[in-house]
Amino acid sequence: MLDIKFIRENLKVVKDSAIAKGFDISFLDDLVACDEERRSLIAQIDKLNSEKKNNTDREKGKEIKDSLKEKEERFREVLDKFEKLMLRVPNPSALDVKIGTEADNEIVKTWGTIPAFDFKIRDHVEIGELTDSIDIERGTKVAQSGFYYLKNGGALLELALVNYAMKKLVSKGFVPVITPNVAKEKSVVGCGYQARSDKERQIYHIEGEDLDLIGTAEITLMGMHSDEVLNGSELPIKYAGFSYCYRTEAGSYGKDVRGILRVHEFRKTEMVVICKPKESDIWHEKLREIEEEIWQELEIPYQVIKMASGDLGSAAARKYDIEAWMPSQNKYREVTSTSVTTDFQTRRLNIRAKINNETVYPHALNGTVFSGRPIIAIMENYQREDGSFEVPAVLRDFVGKDIIEIKK
Repeated sequence: MLDIKFIRENLKVVKDSAIAKGFDISFLDDLVACDEERRSLIAQIDKLNSEKKNNTDREKGKEIKDSLKEKEERFREVLDKFEKLMLRVPNPSALDVKIGTEADNEIVKTWGTIPAFDFKIRDHVEIGELTDSIDIERGTKVAQSGFYYLKNGGALLELALVNYAMKKLVSKGFVPVITPNVAKEKSVVGCGYQARSDKERQIYHIEGEDLDLIGTAEITLMGMHSDEVLNGSELPIKYAGFSYCYRTEAGSYGKDVRGILRVHEFRKTEMVVICKPKESDIWHEKLREIEEEIWQELEIPYQVIKMASGDLGSAAARKYDIEAWMPSQNKYREVTSTSVTTDFQTRRLNIRAKINNETVYPHALNGTVFSGRPIIAIMENYQREDGSFEVPAVLRDFVGKDIIEIKK
């Protein structure tokens, strides 16, 4: 959420930024008019309350009371509309972000050597079947398409990734957290989801409850501190959250239907940082460096993408993606992202911090460590001719073996 004072004083900037992100701006003039009426009603109500307090005439008192009731009822209507419109305003992108669409995303770094195989490349589905590591057919039978089982080497590999990530992040001062897998609507909306439409929000709602299945631990980690005033001396707060995640993938029907690249349920390790406003750009680079360090230790080729404005979404002011090499597709695919949301989420969640005797809204950042996709990259980049695959050296102590063999 933006400061309404900033919107009033920089309306053209807010409009131009929303257009650059691909958002509708038709409501913004209505928001400004609504804000004017809201402020006018506050002044009128304050004046009537003062008159009511100082009035001694009975007839005049009734007139004031009736007028006050009318103004307060209208104020509640206007406030409700104002708050809903405010939630539709996207966070402006950072000044260094390129204005454009997905086609304008920039490759800022490429790392590693693409592996050369002297045999026919298999995809992760075939490797998963040969090693009895992934069972998509039974996942579909028990749940539906988009759900799957990890077994044997696949299960060990995912647990190894989580343990490896947590060990690394704890060594860097992050607090490990296993979060709830559901959150109230307040926390979901507070993080900027469902900002455009139900189609975009990609979240399952629990019927009859004020609860949604989360699509990322960012929601539950940020929600931990809603309506709190943090001690500035404790900043930055650094969390490494683990949770199950659920996404409807609405609008993506027919895309990446083979395998586990695009699924409805997965496990995810997520970094969240709440920091002093002046430090958020520094922390954004640090989160990107951590993600890169991990993929370099996995020894999997990747490229870093800096997203253009139209590919940022509602909350992010700047976002980097890491795309890992996927041999079966002969291209890089997204495996992590990291975003800085400035004070957009903290305002919406009413998270404040006391810094130098001043109460301010701190800045928030998030970054993926692992979701389900690293398993794809590992299986395919480390595959062997018979369909087995090697375990990256950095994970072998966690997995307990060097090679995931084919099922005999």
